[in-house]
Amino acid sequence: MSETSQQLNVELRSAATTELPGLPLRPVGGAEAALAVTEDGPRLTVAIPETSRSEIRWIVDRLVRRLKGSLDYEGLNLAIGDEVDDDTAVALALDLHGRARGSLELEAKSAVVERVASLRPYEELFKSWVDEDPSTRTSLKIAEDVQALGEAHEHVEAEILAEEALRERGLNLLLAVGGGSEASPSRLCIARYNPPGSETKSPLMLLGKGVTFDTGGINVKPYESFVSMMKNDMAGSALAFALFKALIESDYPAPLALVLPTCENAIGSRAMRPGALVESYRGHIVRIDHTDAEGRLILADGLSYATDIIEPSQVICFATLTTSALVSYGPFATPVHFATGELKNRLERAGERCGEDLHFFPERIWHLEANRDREGDLRNTARLPGNASRGAGSRNAAHFLRHFTDRPLVHLDIFASTWNWSGEAPGAGYGATGAPLRSLLTALRD
Repeated sequence: MSETSQQLNVELRSAATTELPGLPLRPVGGAEAALAVTEDGPRLTVAIPETSRSEIRWIVDRLVRRLKGSLDYEGLNLAIGDEVDDDTAVALALDLHGRARGSLELEAKSAVVERVASLRPYEELFKSWVDEDPSTRTSLKIAEDVQALGEAHEHVEAEILAEEALRERGLNLLLAVGGGSEASPSRLCIARYNPPGSETKSPLMLLGKGVTFDTGGINVKPYESFVSMMKNDMAGSALAFALFKALIESDYPAPLALVLPTCENAIGSRAMRPGALVESYRGHIVRIDHTDAEGRLILADGLSYATDIIEPSQVICFATLTTSALVSYGPFATPVHFATGELKNRLERAGERCGEDLHFFPERIWHLEANRDREGDLRNTARLPGNASRGAGSRNAAHFLRHFTDRPLVHLDIFASTWNWSGEAPGAGYGATGAPLRSLLTALRD
């Protein structure tokens, strides 16, 4: 720590607090806060308002970010009052870990400290994959990490399918998307976890999109389409891997499967062409209407092949699938498609506990039929009829996947929530946010 830098002390109290020590600050979202100068350095005290946990996260993070421009500090000391509920305390502690310039010292109830410690390493793993340079975070590196996980854990078996094996099995959609890249070629990475003593035979399958960089293909992305950020298009695979690792390292009692179709959507002489007709593993003829709708293609082959050989009880899919998720629902929301029953209830409760906004949408036949094609069986750019043709991109893309499995499927379109598009994601700098890993891990593990 430099001679001029100092620790920032942050104290979080309930809204019932009557007085806050120090100079009152301009309120944010109705939250009262005060800044005091003490022997231990500046101290920010915040009275947490009574509102949704996602809003609390945003409010507290904005108050802390305000001080970054005026105070030179390295690291945070965070004290959370016992009257603050545990879920709020955990969410804010994880966020402020991300804001700490160096380190965070946490003073809170032991249950809060333990839960933060159980979540943080996997959130950091998830973010590190997404933020990594795409020249190193290739399909080959993803395959290497999946293989290493299998070798390190006695109850995990890993298998990597390269181009020849994919061609033999008929995963032509995955091969088509990755055909233009030598540095990050098509791979299907599968890991299976079978804990001893489990009476459950059919695993929960975690499926993640792994497009390591997305140029858009021959239908190249304009700059306005965030092409400079498209290293994040493998965030689905990063989320699935981090979640799988967290579950097996907490001795998850039931079988799991991890399935990561991965490649780069590059431009080149071997890149897939608009208008091409490609036969999928499941036998559907898919017309490539637009090469920048590639994520659903690799997921379709990975989903149909893996559900055939693994026979899962449930599939949960993660993908930065559509810009529509950001345009339609804003920078922090995660659309969740097809969730029903107890899994929907668990995800809904977990999202509320963690302060991550999950929005649920059911299966509907008109979105399913919007993916039909006159030339092929399906096309990779669904459109609703008439003046609705440009709407519902996230829902249409999710329903494309429904054509490729009869197994129970839940799909999370994480395009908006997993990257800090607004610059205001709680705890996040430029790049990955870590969302919605907390909610998923809470729903499945806790």
